[in-house]
Amino acid sequence: MKKWLSLLLVAMLMLAVGCSQKEKANEETKTEITNQEISSEKQNKNEDMLAKAAMAEPDENTVCAFCNMKVYPKNHELGKFTAKLVKENGEVLFFDDAGCLLNYERDQSQKAIKKYVRDYNSFDWVEAEKATVVKADIKTPMNYGYAFFAKKEDAEAFVNNHSDLHASIVSWDDVDSVAHERYLKKKMMQNNNHEHSHNNHDHDNNSHSH
Repeated sequence: MKKWLSLLLVAMLMLAVGCSQKEKANEETKTEITNQEISSEKQNKNEDMLAKAAMAEPDENTVCAFCNMKVYPKNHELGKFTAKLVKENGEVLFFDDAGCLLNYERDQSQKAIKKYVRDYNSFDWVEAEKATVVKADIKTPMNYGYAFFAKKEDAEAFVNNHSDLHASIVSWDDVDSVAHERYLKKKMMQNNNHEHSHNNHDHDNNSHSH
């Protein structure tokens, strides 16, 4: 009798353990599915956000997020040099020239999740890292002199057809180097102006004390 009870208890215990493990496995499966759904929903939202950002255009009141100068729209001749970046929260910032975009990143110590420039021929947006860069004697809003092309063959054609503009294909490092040089000069001027203002303030205080 005792043996029979012992076997019954063991069987019940094994059944209980089996059910518990099954429930745990079901819960883990549910959690995994829920996490996948959340991840998929988040990914879809990010894709929607980036799709909207990719299409975003400046309006007539838009100014450069770095230098505060006018940003030219797509239908303006200088609009071909407008650039933009997308922040992690989906905010889109516009720049009148590509160098300003790079200097904004430098100044804010934050990288964009996407950067765009316009194709020189079509004025359509193209992801910055996919664009071919051409340096030439051309007028751009901040006189950086860089044009961007979605297709490398278009950039090569521009170089071949514009020897009078001293056009040549360069890298983004070239743009960044020139932008960085200007950034340092701007900071130096700001520091000098601050020191000049501070010295004048001290001079005024000394004059009053006499």
